[in-house]
Amino acid sequence: MNETTIESFGILKSLACHERLGRFVDSRFSIPHTYRGTGSIQLFILGQDPTVKNEESRASITQVLNLNKHGSLYNYLSRICTGLGLDLDKSIYATNYLKNFFIVPPTQIKEISIFKEFAPYWLPLLREELAEFTHAPIITLGQPLLSAIVRGGASPLVREYWGYTDNWKSGKTGAFWYLEPGKNILGRTVFPFPHQPAVGKRFYADQFRGYVAFMKQETSISA
Repeated sequence: MNETTIESFGILKSLACHERLGRFVDSRFSIPHTYRGTGSIQLFILGQDPTVKNEESRASITQVLNLNKHGSLYNYLSRICTGLGLDLDKSIYATNYLKNFFIVPPTQIKEISIFKEFAPYWLPLLREELAEFTHAPIITLGQPLLSAIVRGGASPLVREYWGYTDNWKSGKTGAFWYLEPGKNILGRTVFPFPHQPAVGKRFYADQFRGYVAFMKQETSISA
């Protein structure tokens, strides 16, 4: 068990016993292990949290983003890595912003702001993880996560970074961009990506290859 896992377990215990927040925590399951490639880490992938709607499926989630299983999410991230000239099995580190399971996916919890309330418990650990890979750009997965980390008037919409315009169906797209360090709470360069199911939608499907190429051009990633 690595240090991150040990620290995560302690935070989970505190949250599960919390007088107000504990009722939103599904503490039946352990924190999924982070994913660390076998080589030099060139890319940091940040997911939202491990919770899936199907409660019975949660027990099978033992690693962040299910990267120990070659499913649809693994294939999606592998496509990104291939476009960047990286090997997913060797070159990435993956973790979650909120590391515990919730009773339902966070976007379905309306009583409190899950990201606002739980971030103070998990952000210090996330920053420790980030500090080891100061050179690595960050990919975030999904709009709720992007919305949780933006500041300074930055757009919380993934599509805005992918060149969205009202006339995109006619081929009139805007410039690609990334989330600058001064405009997010992580203080790092962030490239927002949609959740895996959304990338099949026409806009993201059309823009995918171009955005990955843009990311490669704007970073110092090397295979």
